[in-house]
Amino acid sequence: MATTKKTEKPRRKVVHKELTFLDVREAARDGQKVFDTFVITGKLPITK
Repeated sequence: MATTKKTEKPRRKVVHKELTFLDVREAARDGQKVFDTFVITGKLPITK
């Protein structure tokens, strides 16, 4: 008779001040938009 071991869910550590994959992806997307705008217009879009 096979024994089944109950597997625990991996516990995620609470991490502060660290970028997640989605944060990095969103920043890269925003950076690409800024870069495209710079290439098209020759000016960097500055937000105040």
